[in-house]
Amino acid sequence: MARGTTFSAQITGLPQGGIFQPHEQLDYDSDWRKKLGDAYANKVEARVTCLCKGKPDDLTLRRLVVRYLKESDRFSLSGWKHSGGQHRHDCRFYSVWPDEASAGAYSSSVVRVNDDGTFSITLPVGLSRQNGTDKPLSDVNPARHPRTGKAKPSMRLLGLGHFIWQQAEINTWKPQYVKNRPRNALWLASRIIGMAQNIRVSRLTLADVLLVSAAGEGTQKQANQQRVRYATENKKRLMAIALLKADAKDGYTALQEGRLSLSSPIGFPTLNVSPNTLRACERSFGSELNAWKAGHKVVAIVETEPPTLRFERINGHNVPIREPEVIGIALMRVTPRFIPVDSGYEAIIEARLCEEERSFIKPLRFDAEEDTLPDFVLTDVDGKESVPMEVFGMNTDEYSARRAEKIEVYNKEYGADGWWSWDATVKNAEDSIPSFPAQNSSS
Repeated sequence: MARGTTFSAQITGLPQGGIFQPHEQLDYDSDWRKKLGDAYANKVEARVTCLCKGKPDDLTLRRLVVRYLKESDRFSLSGWKHSGGQHRHDCRFYSVWPDEASAGAYSSSVVRVNDDGTFSITLPVGLSRQNGTDKPLSDVNPARHPRTGKAKPSMRLLGLGHFIWQQAEINTWKPQYVKNRPRNALWLASRIIGMAQNIRVSRLTLADVLLVSAAGEGTQKQANQQRVRYATENKKRLMAIALLKADAKDGYTALQEGRLSLSSPIGFPTLNVSPNTLRACERSFGSELNAWKAGHKVVAIVETEPPTLRFERINGHNVPIREPEVIGIALMRVTPRFIPVDSGYEAIIEARLCEEERSFIKPLRFDAEEDTLPDFVLTDVDGKESVPMEVFGMNTDEYSARRAEKIEVYNKEYGADGWWSWDATVKNAEDSIPSFPAQNSSS
């Protein structure tokens, strides 16, 4: 695939800005150099935007950073942190990954960008069954990788969920989202399916075997039923991404009895869960299960074996029953806005950020083992690419050591005043949450 294409760039916020075509963005072009110099000197007001997808209505999209290279006495452009996926796949500022930790989580072949901008992803257990006997190995858990300190040879189900959230920008929040389409289960299903149409696994388009929540007798119910039939007839494994059933007491009882209950599973088959699969889920996602039982939203990312077909006599008719066996369940706690969070403390900060109409990103770990990833990143602070936010929620010896490491990393990269933190372990911590960094005037 062609990479590194230079597209037009727009400079605004200066008395004299303008749009610069690719052939004008040259180091020896005096006008281009002067404009970059002015933008560099006025980081608060100036905005440089990549136009690889045309002029954005939202000027926070595809922003570029002007940097001065003292050694060569020239200016250069780079993409803002966590914004690489906003660009066209052939743009020089495009990146699959939001940060270095995510990029280093996998071997290079696990996620590939195709010439048409779609993604090919390797999962531990593929979606195609070559014959009737190739069941996954008993020691393969599709849901989560063990910690090995090495780049992973495949993407687990939790990583796939994070990938979809990242690419579909479900982990991003801006105040204007409140005025747009509400974030509900059907909105989430639409975003997931839209992204799944751009993902290929085992030479299949993920959307062809992906079940999502549906409403009533609509088209999504029919699409779910069609996908189940297709998987049954062609020996394809199914995927499902949806909230766990809201009634956690009833849902967990069903889970213990061998059935996975999801939210609005219209058009879904019965999802059978073996004791081994349930135990693996409980070991890996115990905190998420506890959050679900406490009444919080939790998303399940599920993989099954191809459905089996049997007929059951109902009201004098032979009714086809398709039942897949679940082989992996990954869980992800989310807020009412479907922003992933790892704890109740993070949920408190997410809610307050939204109440104060802030713009932010929730960085996602994928299958990385890096522990210095911030809990949130503010994206609406004057003159700042981003402001990391850290919630310190434990005081064990091991966590304290990681906390000291994070503080050192943040101070070195951002300066002591360039990042935000809250110590949630102190008495009455919720009453002493520090004020957030000041919001820029244009937000």
